[in-house]
Amino acid sequence: MRNRCVLLLLLVTFALTASAQTDISVKHPNWNYGLFAIGGSGLNNESDVHMFGVGGRLGRVLTEQHGPGVLRGTFEWNAELLPFYQFYYPGDKATGAVINPIVLKYNFTHGTNLAPYFEAIGGVIFTNKNFPPGDTAQINFNTGAAVGLNIFTRNTRSLVFDIRALHISNASIGNHNPGINASLQFTLGYSWWK
Repeated sequence: MRNRCVLLLLLVTFALTASAQTDISVKHPNWNYGLFAIGGSGLNNESDVHMFGVGGRLGRVLTEQHGPGVLRGTFEWNAELLPFYQFYYPGDKATGAVINPIVLKYNFTHGTNLAPYFEAIGGVIFTNKNFPPGDTAQINFNTGAAVGLNIFTRNTRSLVFDIRALHISNASIGNHNPGINASLQFTLGYSWWK
């Protein structure tokens, strides 16, 4: 946890020292293309389950800026594909892929080179064996929310960092559905805006 806090502090420090941009690209009708890595672990009773993946995202800013002051922002849709995603748990691991076709994002665009956001996430996880182990399923669903930050290094490029709280469940398509009731995951990526 200490390493994650240090990483967050370094990102914020970098953001505060980066040169100010006057026209960041989190505006309609821009597209967002990005690559990212994600990692984290389960919480509470599932704290011995860890996960790591890499993938990309495609998004579209759907609305013009609206709202007053610091609430000013845009609404964006994203889809994510993680062709490599691995779960590590005591004595074994499961490898698979994740498709998140629903990533609904609100970007706060009041700043000059910082654009914080909030997003809701929904998708499907496919693994090479039942996950969690046992008489469960190779298909799971993940839902959750995230808070994040686009740190614009140029008007059309940003470093992306977010913290996600996700629930993983097979929705009872398997005989048992223990799931991962809560997990905390961190992403670090880079986006191009056009």
